[in-house]
Amino acid sequence: MGATVDSFKTTHQAAVSLFEQIGSASGQQRVEILNSLKETLLAHIGEENSAIQEAMEKPDSDASFKSYAQNFLEELGNIAQAALLPFFDKYSSSDTVDNNEFMADFSGIKGAISDRIAFEEEKFYPELEKHGY
Repeated sequence: MGATVDSFKTTHQAAVSLFEQIGSASGQQRVEILNSLKETLLAHIGEENSAIQEAMEKPDSDASFKSYAQNFLEELGNIAQAALLPFFDKYSSSDTVDNNEFMADFSGIKGAISDRIAFEEEKFYPELEKHGY
């Protein structure tokens, strides 16, 4: 495995750990863990974007990889804009995170991110590794 992909997988593990902590926390503690998760995920997305852009610009990147990587970036951007940011904005205070609506939304976000992590690690990262990451 490349060092970049290893780092990305470590961040995934940290996000999964934060998900577990959120499920067992409440009130302000839950908000603080949510904020950590937000920072972790947004930094991760930025790091992925940089590495993928760099990989796409390499002379040995073929059209197939470039197309796959571009789709990956677009999907990631759409997920962030349509789901992650609205979720974190909605649940940014302790009076919003201790109810059934939060738990339902949290379950949906957790499932979507878990699915995305599985996709990245099983499908996309092997392609990225082929380019030295």
